[in-house]
Amino acid sequence: MKDITIKEKSIRRELWILLGCFVFAVCVNIFAIIKFSRPAKELVTMIGYVCAVAIITYIMLLAIRLIVLLVIWIIRKISQRR
Repeated sequence: MKDITIKEKSIRRELWILLGCFVFAVCVNIFAIIKFSRPAKELVTMIGYVCAVAIITYIMLLAIRLIVLLVIWIIRKISQRR
């Protein structure tokens, strides 16, 4: 059985994407706090929801990235046949 190795570059890229999703979720939380005039303590008390939104955003981005890769792969297969 072969061992699966994940390159450091891939791990770093995915961690940066996840960090970006987390920053996006925090910004959405700050916007909601300002828009609805909520107390600033909600930045801390809503961290669970922020993490959930970050993970959901990451999964959605992952799905989009996989679809794009699939389309590129299909286009390459079609162009090789000609």
